[in-house]
Amino acid sequence: MKKKFPGLAFFIISLIVVGCDDFLTLTPESEYSTELAYKNQDDFEQAIAGIYSKQQELFQPFHSWYRGTIGRSDDTRTNQLYLYGIDIFTDDATNPWSYEAWQRFWQIINRTNLIFEKIDEAEFRDLDMKEYIKGEAYIYRAYAYWSLACQYGGMPLIDKTRSEEEVKEIARSTTEETFAFAANDYKKAIELLPDSWNNENMGRATKYAAEGMLARLYLFQNKHARAKPLLNDILSSGLYAMEPNYVDCFTDSKGNGRERVWEVQFTGGQLGEGQGFSTSCLPEEFNNDTIMPFSGYSGAMLVTDSLYNAYEAGDIRRVISILKGWESSTGIVDKTSKFIIKFTHYDNYKPKDKTDWAINLPILRYTDVKMMYAEVLNHENYITNGEAFEILNEVRTRAGLEALSSNDLPDQESFQQAVINERRLEFAFEGLRWSDMVRWGIAKEMMNRLLSFPSEGGGIYSMEDYQVLLPIPYEEILRYNDESVMWQNPGY
Repeated sequence: MKKKFPGLAFFIISLIVVGCDDFLTLTPESEYSTELAYKNQDDFEQAIAGIYSKQQELFQPFHSWYRGTIGRSDDTRTNQLYLYGIDIFTDDATNPWSYEAWQRFWQIINRTNLIFEKIDEAEFRDLDMKEYIKGEAYIYRAYAYWSLACQYGGMPLIDKTRSEEEVKEIARSTTEETFAFAANDYKKAIELLPDSWNNENMGRATKYAAEGMLARLYLFQNKHARAKPLLNDILSSGLYAMEPNYVDCFTDSKGNGRERVWEVQFTGGQLGEGQGFSTSCLPEEFNNDTIMPFSGYSGAMLVTDSLYNAYEAGDIRRVISILKGWESSTGIVDKTSKFIIKFTHYDNYKPKDKTDWAINLPILRYTDVKMMYAEVLNHENYITNGEAFEILNEVRTRAGLEALSSNDLPDQESFQQAVINERRLEFAFEGLRWSDMVRWGIAKEMMNRLLSFPSEGGGIYSMEDYQVLLPIPYEEILRYNDESVMWQNPGY
């Protein structure tokens, strides 16, 4: 296994650790004295490691942003534990899952602002590293604002540490303004980040991660022409390739390999830097040492029949991603329930406890870059059996499926539908399905179709148009106490 950025396992400075989480998490941390910190390169190496660590928290089990994003889609069953109604659209502004996700992203924003405030005054023995750390701060602030805007709409745009009184005067911007702010940060990250890192720093964000994330943002805004050169730059870099075997997109030994453009870093060895999300996908008393050497949790998410049945016969992605049927340690046999096993494929390090998985979790895979590029090409101009077909068929061939031609997909609309179907299967449980459905304008249709099934409530629940956004957490509305500055999203 390639060596990962050591700061993720060992360095979190005390200034960051003791910070309070209140009020956008901005005021408390900025009020601490930083005279004894943020002085030299080592301080900033530790500070940026703290931001990577905060990202890890977004991908942990249960009350995590990752679980919620997967759960708010038609890929997992409704009425799941620890989602508090976001999967059946009964959630409100008091949802603790939503507030925890909100806090994590604002903590990232605050920590990046602290870096920007102090870094130009610090002593660096390596001036290139100084620029790289700035680039990392920009990509993370962009990532946070992009994620918040997708989930909640427009945000207060705060680009430096501020007092509570100052924060209360900064009103929410529009969603488009927030996206523009994130896009500008991604552009700065592209200018500053390296193309790649050496082995000692493997796993840190790169220029190409920033390009791919900016392209994702542009596609969400239906700005295909802006996404195209960014995606093309990644494709022509020569640094990435699709893994020949689909399972190796997730195995621990392939971490930070050529398929992985950006992923959340985790390390085994019971160092406190492993992940437990893989465990949380399987049920309590789970009994299959080949898949997982211990039992799961009672809150394991179930996979929908809708997704399971969407795979074509012979598609190897289904057996790699989904387990149908299981046996408990007490002898209970369940032949129908379906669970996520996509992130349980290890061939280098066998986890020693439930939170000790060394499998990195994906943010952006190279296959996603290629699929976005195929979508852009088709949007630009449908070409019979052209490059977009080549990309689509490369993905299908790896999955064990037959190639498609213009006889199967005779026009732009049918090709786009094939992209929609293929993305669902290729990126199942990777946190992309919900945002994909929103940007394609099919979220309400797909979710209400799922909710109409007898197994999902038979129409008791439904999604309304306004629920493409989450409610602003009640705690934030209460702290501002000024609806002209921080107002609730319509419908809530």
